[in-house]
Amino acid sequence: MSVAQETCITVILQLRKNAVCAIIVNVIIEPCLGLRDRKRLETRLRLEDAAVTLVLRDGLDHTTVDAISELADVSPRTFFNYFDSKDAAILGLRQVEIAATELHGHCDRVAEHGLIDSVIHLLLTVIGPPSTRPTMKQDRLEIVRRHPQLLTTQLAQFTQLTTEVTGAVAALVARDVRFASDSPAELAASAELVLALCGGAVRVAVKEWAEAEADGAADQLESRAISLAREVTEKLS
Repeated sequence: MSVAQETCITVILQLRKNAVCAIIVNVIIEPCLGLRDRKRLETRLRLEDAAVTLVLRDGLDHTTVDAISELADVSPRTFFNYFDSKDAAILGLRQVEIAATELHGHCDRVAEHGLIDSVIHLLLTVIGPPSTRPTMKQDRLEIVRRHPQLLTTQLAQFTQLTTEVTGAVAALVARDVRFASDSPAELAASAELVLALCGGAVRVAVKEWAEAEADGAADQLESRAISLAREVTEKLS
């Protein structure tokens, strides 16, 4: 497993580890969303909750897309707007697709805000919020224990996520003048290293915030992660 894969997995798991992290949805992400996007987020979380509830109650084989959709009060057709399969809904896996216009906006941030700031902002944007179900982590672990075949689906999603995020980070690195003369191979290597640094900073910042259990602290998560990454790079320089 590559450094980038390990970083993505660690950050995702850390974001989902603590129930208190659900506040991220309200404080960091939801204010940035329009009404339509908030409704989409609510629907996706309802589908995840329904999928986990059903598989714990009825078992994996008896949990169907139709049943998940019915419990979440949406149509099966709507289900596939959010997840590729019932396994993806059970595990809370979503396809991460960074649109060209969105990536362009992140790249434009590099000149004004710097590479580290821009990569951390990108990570917190694309990884997405954790479930608001307090027992979701424990419930999913129990499901995987009962049905270890789900790990194949999870690994495939992590691989896709890593490819998408690393490619986006490489685009940001290419916009930094310090890497302007690098070859494609050098840019790819630098992107993995930058992702490892920034992903680690996000993980530590989330851990600190969750352990502190301080209301209203979530809006400082991004700035804390940026500060951590900057401190390390300054000490190493």
